[in-house]
Amino acid sequence: MPRSFIVKLFKRFSLLKVLDFEDGRIDYLPDEVGDLFHLKNLSLRRTKVSILPKSVGRLHNLQTLNVVESGVRELPIEIFKLYKLRHILAHSHDFEIKSSFYSVRGVKVHEGVGCLNELQTLASIEANHHGVGVFEDLGKLIKLRMLGISNMTAERGRALCDSIQNMVHLNILLVGSISEDEIIDLQSISTPPPFLAHIYLRGRLERVPNWISELQNLVTLVLFFSSLEEDPLSSVQALPNLITLSLNHAYDGEQLHFEEGGFKKLKKLTLRELKGLKMVDIDNGSLPVLEELAIGPCPQMEEVPSGFLQLKSLKILDFYEMHREFVLRMQPDGGEDYWKVKKVTTIRLRYRIKGEKYQIYKLNDSDLSERLQG
Repeated sequence: MPRSFIVKLFKRFSLLKVLDFEDGRIDYLPDEVGDLFHLKNLSLRRTKVSILPKSVGRLHNLQTLNVVESGVRELPIEIFKLYKLRHILAHSHDFEIKSSFYSVRGVKVHEGVGCLNELQTLASIEANHHGVGVFEDLGKLIKLRMLGISNMTAERGRALCDSIQNMVHLNILLVGSISEDEIIDLQSISTPPPFLAHIYLRGRLERVPNWISELQNLVTLVLFFSSLEEDPLSSVQALPNLITLSLNHAYDGEQLHFEEGGFKKLKKLTLRELKGLKMVDIDNGSLPVLEELAIGPCPQMEEVPSGFLQLKSLKILDFYEMHREFVLRMQPDGGEDYWKVKKVTTIRLRYRIKGEKYQIYKLNDSDLSERLQG
């Protein structure tokens, strides 16, 4: 899109309140954007724009800035003049093929971000580019409802925890470490935000933070690459409103135990890439309303857990890359474990064919039979 066209657009529509270039073929935002005094929403989502001009500091009515999946890596200090700003959306995705460590990349912000006291969304900012001062500033953003931190390092943990305690309205927290082996230290939160409902943690944990068990409004808990050595279930099984639990590369142990009376509202459970897992024990009375279960690959698991039989509400069962012998035991025509899963409405077996793409089979597909015999 030619620069001259954009400039003419700005001059002609000077009263614009929404300017959305999402998926547009632009790689440059001219200084004239600062003349759009009435602008409330500016989106550069999935464009090649890499630099925001300093003139954005004149957009005093701007409420939403969206640079998701764009080329923007740093927000100019001039945004601190935008006191009405409520939402900064600035994350993009990385995928390191060698380690399978998938992370969210944020943007760099300068010290002083605490002056944006109307901010409700800040997702995501880069932790490794900032000193402690920026994390102390975060504690001033008491209206935040969504916070995303990427490339987190262990030494910034305490400062982040101190700030999170001030965010009494926080609803969504996303924290990703700088590498698969870097510890996310979130242990020092003594008074967690009472309305925190969704937590996504990507990176190594020494243990599940103690304060998570206090979150009466927690709905979603997703752990990636946590490498926990102790069964994490005991610390979250009593959460009264937990609906979704996902453990992906999150547990290195051999056994998971779902105790009686636990997970009363859980509807979706994901147990992915738990390479050491051999057994899943499900007590009678646990997971009473579970509807969806995804599991695998678990190369050490030799048979279908017998507890699957008592999951009365289970409708969808997805197995990922389970070995041939395991699948044969589930076959309707004489499989030793078929009785454990025969009441499940949908059973799917997924096998990777390219990258993150999967070939999906139903339990009794003829194509699956050919694969197992081949």
